[in-house]
Amino acid sequence: MRACIGVVILAVFVAGCGGNQQSAPGTVTYNCPANAVEVAVLQKEIPAFAETSGVTIVLHPFSGQEKLYAMMAADKAPDIFYTNSTMRDELAASGRLLDLRTVAAHDPFVGRLWPHVVDGGMAADSGWYSVGNWEFTCGVYYRKDMFDAAGIAYPDSAWTWDEMVAAARALTRRSGPGGAPARYGIYCGSHFVEALEIMNGSRFPRGGTRLELPATSREVYRRYLDLMNDGLMPDLRTVQALGMQAPQLLQTGRVAMLVEAVPHQSLIEALTVPWGVAPLPRFPGKAPAYFRSASGGLSISSHTADARASWKALKWIIGGASTYQPNPVLRDVDFVGGWESRYAALRGSGFREVWDLSLRHNGGDPRFFVRFSSWASAPIMERLQPLLDRVWARELPVDELAAHVDEINRAARTQIETSLRTSVYGSSFRARIETDLQTMEVAPAP
Repeated sequence: MRACIGVVILAVFVAGCGGNQQSAPGTVTYNCPANAVEVAVLQKEIPAFAETSGVTIVLHPFSGQEKLYAMMAADKAPDIFYTNSTMRDELAASGRLLDLRTVAAHDPFVGRLWPHVVDGGMAADSGWYSVGNWEFTCGVYYRKDMFDAAGIAYPDSAWTWDEMVAAARALTRRSGPGGAPARYGIYCGSHFVEALEIMNGSRFPRGGTRLELPATSREVYRRYLDLMNDGLMPDLRTVQALGMQAPQLLQTGRVAMLVEAVPHQSLIEALTVPWGVAPLPRFPGKAPAYFRSASGGLSISSHTADARASWKALKWIIGGASTYQPNPVLRDVDFVGGWESRYAALRGSGFREVWDLSLRHNGGDPRFFVRFSSWASAPIMERLQPLLDRVWARELPVDELAAHVDEINRAARTQIETSLRTSVYGSSFRARIETDLQTMEVAPAP
């Protein structure tokens, strides 16, 4: 799949720079999610927006980068579309995205955004190429009835990793002496391990060019694996074999605690048991740093026929369309109160405390696909991910994973140098990549 995407990306980068053929001035095409409910709500509300703004929005529901790249190659890209941080910078470097500073200067809407939302949309050339359209943090959902039955106090914002493990141990139930657990104390998907890394003191600058695996991260990996080794958490492969989604694990009582996104709409709607949610547990002596997603947002094509109309539409999508309200990227809205009004179960659940902690102690988004720069992400992840899969399957010790870091970084540097020679990047981006290479310390091959 990566190879196919690479071919399409290449086609996009070398394609001609003609104008967008799908929209005329005052008409904006929006690549919205292919969700029937969202589409229906947007279609209902767009006429009122058009009447007050003079901008007509045409919906193009589809999903997937491949479709977007193919439309760009055919010079038929939508005016507004979602980009994650990796593809955004690649497209910006190739002149495919509008620098939003050209249309947003002195616009009070920018002041409504949280500063970290604006920063998250900026690329290596200091241009602003996307506006985050949603955010979430993560926490530990737990079954109150199981805590009550075991006589365990509910977790709070001060609880530690060791307290979480002790609770998981007390909540685990086995079918018999030496038998497999009929109920596990906790389940945490491997995609949340990076959030635990920053809780343990690991810090990763956004847009890095090399893989770092500090001692604080390796410690988290070992502690995470111990949850499976000690039978407190189901083996990741077992969960896959069960065919259950994470919400089902908590609802059916297969697990007593579950690490998941906050808020998580389908989880909230699925749970009919008494539940609460707590922040991720702290590691003793470490400053709190809670996960906040920052992996992408809405971008505008540089070939849009009417940049100011597209900017008006983008602002309405984020701040006006009811299906996306209240939007957490806006700091002048009561996001928690809005969700508590929508879902009564959130009141008193711990949701407000988890959300407020993530705002006060924003640790950013440490996920691997956000951690690295566009030019480093693919060459690092295509080598790292198979190794991580083996670690989570308990086939590769953490120390052996660490032994591959230098090898991965050497390969990444070589691939970045090749990309610099063969890709059509703007001068400011090219200068940044060259600077990154000069400062990228890589251990020589043995």
